[in-house]
Parts: sequence; structure tokens; C-alpha cells
Amino acid sequence: MLSAGLSLALNDIVSMTRLICTDNDKPTLKNMRHKICRQPASTNMNKNVRIETMDRGDDVGGDKFSSAVRSQFRNRKTKTTDETCSDEQPEDPIRLLSNLIASDVLYSTTTVDPLSSVISAVKLRNPDVIVVLLLKERSPNSVVILKQKIELRVERGLEMEHEPCDSNLQGFQVSVRNVIHNDLEDMKMVEC
Repeated sequence: MLSAGLSLALNDIVSMTRLICTDNDKPTLKNMRHKICRQPASTNMNKNVRIETMDRGDDVGGDKFSSAVRSQFRNRKTKTTDETCSDEQPEDPIRLLSNLIASDVLYSTTTVDPLSSVISAVKLRNPDVIVVLLLKERSPNSVVILKQKIELRVERGLEMEHEPCDSNLQGFQVSVRNVIHNDLEDMKMVEC
């Protein structure tokens, strides 16, 4: 879940990478779509990068976002008649993600709850996903509070599960590191 600029850079480095860029702001989404559409056809950007709204909350983006993830990342193999007639539930689209990368998504302490909700819900639904956030600490202790809330929400989510919990989340911790750069003050990298 990336900005258009980062997705352009990643797509150039790793051709055939499939990405979803998200935001809640309609003008930002429109701008991202415009940037993607203006890329040369040889980059395959229109095929490899999708722009989608992501609502914040425990349902991780809402139905439209889940549908976009499923469409963008599902295995493209042709289904046999036996597979299409199966009574199996479709795979959780969040389990199709390998990485969740975000930057500049913590604006103040008011955004801690929705952001911690999304991150913890993603980790509970897909313990193998690698989450990396690059954040500017605009409010005192906001990153520490975010770390604590993510850990607490994952812990509570594990307690509520009826099935044996995934061992990948036992002892779950969020790591916070300072980013040291002359031009970037109060920057933190959050990983889990």
C-alpha cells in the first residue's frame, strides 16, 4: 500500500511486481491514477499497479479494497471444474499480501487508533506479512503509543481466537528505530 512515487520506483526495480497504492483522499487517488496512466506502456504500470481507496478500521479497507486485493494478487492459474464447484470459502485476500509499506501515515495522536487498528488486523489475518512504516513523529510519544496499541490489539486478537493461534505471532513485538538523516528530523521506522 504505497504512494505512486514509491510504486513507480519499485516497479522499475522489480518488473512484474504487483502493487496496490491506497489513500482515503479522493484528489490524492485521482493524482495517483493520473501518474500511473502517464507511464510508458513498456513499464506495464497499468497492469502491475492498482489504485484503490482504503478505509481505516478493523475490516482492513472494506469490501471494495478486499476485492481489489483479491483481484490484484490472487493466483492467476485457470481453475478446473472441480475447484470452481468446491464448497470451500474463498481465501482471505489479506493472506495474499506479502508486504505492507506505508509512509507519512501518522499525523497526530488522533490517527493512532485507526492506524493501529489496520496494522493489527492485517497481522492477525496474515501473520507472515511484513509491515514497514516510515513515520515523522509530529506529536510527543505518538510512535511509542502506536507501537503499544498495535501490540495490545494483536495480543487481544490472539486471546479472542477460538482456534490455536499462529505460532508466528507468539511473543509479537513491534520494533521502532530512529532514522538518522540530515534532512529528516524525528523520523522513525516501525517494523513488525
